[in-house]
Amino acid sequence: MRNLNVLIALFFVSWSFAQETETSSTKEKPKFYFTYGINAQVQDELNIDKKLQNAGLPTVKSFTPELFVGMTFFDKKFSGDLDFGFLNSKNDRGSNENRYIGFTTRLRVHYNVINKTKVALTTGLNLSNTIGELILFTKNNSIDLNDLTPINNVGNLSIKNNMFYAGPSASLYLFNDKSTKLRLNVGYEFAFTNGKWKSDYADVDNTVKEQGNNRFVFGFTIL
Repeated sequence: MRNLNVLIALFFVSWSFAQETETSSTKEKPKFYFTYGINAQVQDELNIDKKLQNAGLPTVKSFTPELFVGMTFFDKKFSGDLDFGFLNSKNDRGSNENRYIGFTTRLRVHYNVINKTKVALTTGLNLSNTIGELILFTKNNSIDLNDLTPINNVGNLSIKNNMFYAGPSASLYLFNDKSTKLRLNVGYEFAFTNGKWKSDYADVDNTVKEQGNNRFVFGFTIL
């Protein structure tokens, strides 16, 4: 997460400096938009899935929707956006269920290949960081509020990891001449950090890493 924050800061400093030194004849100022939308993440099979299968537990779904809000800037030659997303998926097998919850920060830095009045096409680099938590539990259990000792009640397992991704991306802007605009995003994100599964309340033995498990991301944004 620290690496992503540094990259975001460096990007905005560089962009501000470029705006001050640009000698273009146009005086049109860059446009800023508040955005919201939905992404779909198609994940490679996770290494944790092998452990889940061996234990007879449901695996993590490879297709996960993500709701997000953010901010976009659009200049004559360059554009970019910063999104904050929330993803949630669940899967069950017999009496067992898992839920995967994640929070994603995503930054895109693009060059405007086509910049017309009604439509624009941009392409460039996509950076993202996802903090994910996987919760495993058995359904239809009961909790006795008169005996809250954890070992005497229903148990569940909660592990988490932190992943940093980078890769190419492209955006297609539609209805640029309208008050409400639409952007289609597509990108492929390579997983660079090891994504080791950990726990806040226990030592994790025989853990696995998720480095190299990449994902494809596409979505719709309303500006």
